[in-house]
Amino acid sequence: MSRGARLAGSTMGSARAQLLVQRMVLLVGLAAFGCTKGAGQPAAKDARVPLSDGWLAMGTFFEADLRVRESELPIAKTWLDWARVELVRLEAVYSRHDAASQLSSLNRALARTEAMGEGTAVAPALESVLAESVGLWEATGGAFDVTVGPLVEVWRRAAERDSWPTLEALRKAKGRVGSDRLRLAGGGRLDVTASRVRIDLDAISKGAALDVLAAAFERALPEAAALLSLGQSSTRAIGDPDGGGWVVAVRSSHPDGGELATLRLRDRAVSVSSSLGSTSEIAGQTVSHIIDPRTGSTVDGTVEAVVIGDSALRADGWSTGLLVLGAQRSSIRLVEKAGFEAYVFDSSGRTVSSAGWETFLAASEPGAGEGDATREARAR
Repeated sequence: MSRGARLAGSTMGSARAQLLVQRMVLLVGLAAFGCTKGAGQPAAKDARVPLSDGWLAMGTFFEADLRVRESELPIAKTWLDWARVELVRLEAVYSRHDAASQLSSLNRALARTEAMGEGTAVAPALESVLAESVGLWEATGGAFDVTVGPLVEVWRRAAERDSWPTLEALRKAKGRVGSDRLRLAGGGRLDVTASRVRIDLDAISKGAALDVLAAAFERALPEAAALLSLGQSSTRAIGDPDGGGWVVAVRSSHPDGGELATLRLRDRAVSVSSSLGSTSEIAGQTVSHIIDPRTGSTVDGTVEAVVIGDSALRADGWSTGLLVLGAQRSSIRLVEKAGFEAYVFDSSGRTVSSAGWETFLAASEPGAGEGDATREARAR
């Protein structure tokens, strides 16, 4: 899609989204008063039925697996229509690949030398995600950082030249990195304490979008269940489809890695990240694409991380941060302090997991997995 076509689509999409929201509100109201088809019938005649859909969105594939009563089908179908438009709108907020997005506009503003003194306007949807990202930076001790881009660029260019980056280049890039340089003053203003700061939300944008969609689904269909996924690496489970929770098989990104775990999820998000395959070569030595924002160095070895929590955005942030923190007990303590569960393993064979991890394993329950439709989650 061309830039012009995307802009036109965003404008029309906004108006369509408003109409869909109005229609959804009306349908919810009708359902509440028993005016939709099937209302008032015995529960046995209004059992949950499946409704699924999927489409390309945010550079990957979005999947929605819903379980709703027949009387709720009109609302559910309207929600799916709204979700299709909403994902386009959210991509136009978070994407660094779209020159017309709110994030791209913000990065252009931050590239101006006077941005340090003046501050920059930031839209509410973007401001809330930036606030979450700063919180994740603090919680992970700087291992997750949406400003790491300049360091990634230095290492990318070094790989293209097949020569190691200079200490001076790394030092200059490091001077532009650090989420503590982002000062959200409130009221739609962002101040920065370094020049040419650049923000990249790729690691958490899918989770952020799933949280938005999930909140709207729960408002429209509070008694229904859903499993929402973007690219299989970010998944949000809502409610309970059959009394046994949503069964999600987490698979390694390594061809021989197989299944890491089978999870049962109710009102939880799961995020899977891996550094496998994210490598290049410099002077005959394999170098990871995963950069430690705290030091500017690349991360040795391969790490895969699975994180479960009540927010898809934060789960995405933690699974990304754990690629830097590694399979260490100290890493798990940070995850537990934040109220999340995690399983991490690395190429050396070391594995660590949080205290509550096993409570989400389907294999820990009698008869788990029998007769269940299992969905997959894979590392990005």
